[in-house]
Amino acid sequence: MEKHLSSTAFQPVRPAAPQDSADLPTGYGTTESYLLPKDPAWMFLFWEIIPATFDYVRAQYGQETLNRSRTIIRLYDITGVDYFDGNNAHIFYDMPVMLDAKSWYVHAPQSGRSYIADLGFLTPEGQFILLTRTNVTSLPPGKVSDIIDDQWMCVEGDFIKLLELSGAAHIGLGASERMHVIDQRWRLTELAGALRAPSSAMSSWSSFALHTAPAPQEDEDIWLKADCEIIVYGSASRNAIVSINGKEIQLQDGRFSFRQALPSGAVLDLPIKATNKKGDKQRQVHIKALREQGK
Repeated sequence: MEKHLSSTAFQPVRPAAPQDSADLPTGYGTTESYLLPKDPAWMFLFWEIIPATFDYVRAQYGQETLNRSRTIIRLYDITGVDYFDGNNAHIFYDMPVMLDAKSWYVHAPQSGRSYIADLGFLTPEGQFILLTRTNVTSLPPGKVSDIIDDQWMCVEGDFIKLLELSGAAHIGLGASERMHVIDQRWRLTELAGALRAPSSAMSSWSSFALHTAPAPQEDEDIWLKADCEIIVYGSASRNAIVSINGKEIQLQDGRFSFRQALPSGAVLDLPIKATNKKGDKQRQVHIKALREQGK
């Protein structure tokens, strides 16, 4: 495994302790990140990196080094590793990321494995500069069990344990909220089994087949479904008033980001304007996107 790591963090691979339910604020004022399982093929990563962390990294490596570097997610496969120290993963995968987005869907290279993710900078020389490291997340195998001589039933208590192991308590999910998540996931599973065909995506990443579709006949028409959303992010002067399509948005440390669905055949027109408090100075960026419908 590659040794270009700036972190020597030593992290035990164990689930986080549950916490009491609480409302989720916009930020906690600390640098932290969490990796949650979505299904056997996808994970959801969200993070907060405070300015003091960037200041520290900038002081250690210099602004010029950061300017030349790429921001990435480094995903480690640590299946069966008792303690992860940043260097003892089976393998790792790098993928580009926009830190201002503050959340990202991460595709799992293989289901049924345990993963941990780092966010940071990758220099042109191959050195990785760590900003924050997530918890450990284990994914289900995503296949039908080889055991066919037993009758299986869904045990509610096991669902609750699995949800707690995923770190749901870290994002303020109490007992009632966890039960709601379980109920919704079970309903979706039942629906997928009843339809016996891939459903249209509720969001750009939410569709995942839970079964094997029948083999198509030679004369059957082919079909394809896809969905899309875009992420718009940026920054402005701290005292600026920023509006998108005429609607004012809030800045966080001078930054902003939001997701926008882009349905099939839609034209997205987003004028973004920053104005000072006096109203006599302004800057504007116009973003347009077109999603064409194929035949």
